[in-house]
Amino acid sequence: MSENEVIGKVFPKISAYSLAKTEVKLPDMVKGKIALIAVAFVREAQEMIDSWAMPFEKKFSGNINYAYYEVPMIDGIWKLFRGSIDGGMRAGIPMEKHMKVLTYYGNYKEYIRYLLIDNINIGYVFLLDKEGIIKFKGIGYASDKDLSYMLEMANKLD
Repeated sequence: MSENEVIGKVFPKISAYSLAKTEVKLPDMVKGKIALIAVAFVREAQEMIDSWAMPFEKKFSGNINYAYYEVPMIDGIWKLFRGSIDGGMRAGIPMEKHMKVLTYYGNYKEYIRYLLIDNINIGYVFLLDKEGIIKFKGIGYASDKDLSYMLEMANKLD
């Protein structure tokens, strides 16, 4: 199965709580906006996610037509430790980003299958159009070429 087969699919519904303790439902919350959704399964993927997210946020953060969310996916067994895990994340992440970090606790196997994720040790980003349709999938660290392509595409989607 090709990585590009995820392009054109609607981003799957994810309901999670932000570090600011508000419930967020994706892709519903970003309908009508161009959105970059980052998905990670391990803490070590953060730098990979940042390599995509920081340039995206730098370019579009002041524009209400754009949105960014980060979704750490944590296996269901860890739900018992949600308070301390989220607390640790809150302590390590600047408060202004708490609304944009959504911790998902649960079985993420269906998301892995649907989004064609083959390695949970790296980070992934998905660029969505205003209808929640995946237009780009970034994997691991952003290369200059892929980052330029994604930012250009995000700009054209508006």
